[in-house]
Amino acid sequence: MQTTVKNTQRYNIVSAIFAFCLWGGWSFYVNSQSTDWHTGVISGLAQGICSFIITLCMTFLIEKQFNFYQDKLAKSILPPLLTVILTGSCLFMIHYLIATPNIIKTISPALTVALLFAFFTNFKLYQQSK
Repeated sequence: MQTTVKNTQRYNIVSAIFAFCLWGGWSFYVNSQSTDWHTGVISGLAQGICSFIITLCMTFLIEKQFNFYQDKLAKSILPPLLTVILTGSCLFMIHYLIATPNIIKTISPALTVALLFAFFTNFKLYQQSK
């Protein structure tokens, strides 16, 4: 019988709040530089809210996949990769729909950090399962 491994609720919430502030601010900065501040505010709020929700979803999705896969290699690689592909695709579509002027500049740093965060979260789960 396999034990279910989870992150703490505090870890999830603090990570999500940090993502909201960091990536919402980044999106505001990048998009208000090329157009006007109004566009920056809309893009910043969209990115901040998405980053908050995505961070919470990421930890949940990684936990579910981590506990689903039995193979150690699949357990260590697939949860972070598949989660970032899914959440990154959703993020791209939202920015496309709200006409964010600099989508690539807006989401590239966030997705890079999201991938590192996903692997870190997955590693934490792996350490707990030992």
